[in-house]
Amino acid sequence: MEKLWKVAQRELDTGFYYGTPDENKQLFGARRKIPEYKFVGEVVDFDAETMVATIRQRNVITEGDQIEFYGPGFRHVETVVKNLRLAETDEHIDRAPNPMTLLHIDVPFAVKAGDMIRKNGSGLINLYDKKTGLAKTVRA
Repeated sequence: MEKLWKVAQRELDTGFYYGTPDENKQLFGARRKIPEYKFVGEVVDFDAETMVATIRQRNVITEGDQIEFYGPGFRHVETVVKNLRLAETDEHIDRAPNPMTLLHIDVPFAVKAGDMIRKNGSGLINLYDKKTGLAKTVRA
């Protein structure tokens, strides 16, 4: 079950498994479990000679982040973001805040195009306002 919570970004439910859901099955309110992992990108290309992965960023990536690559066949490997660079200019950056940016990172193992990347969101806190029903994530 813990592996499922790694990829869950919303509450889980049986859906239509036991029948048609009614109004009591709606998932409103505070989450029972705060997601610990955040989807941060996907591998677009990998150069086996230089061991450089080209990734398309989806959420903020910072030099030194602990990330996990995962793909088909239950493959998953972990590493730390090192030598983070813009793919277009190869300029070194400490933090990549803009979604859909193409980045280069050095990796100590082979990855495949299409592999997904997630990072542990430790240090993040989800705040939920019961009056407005709004939630936001802040860095602790």
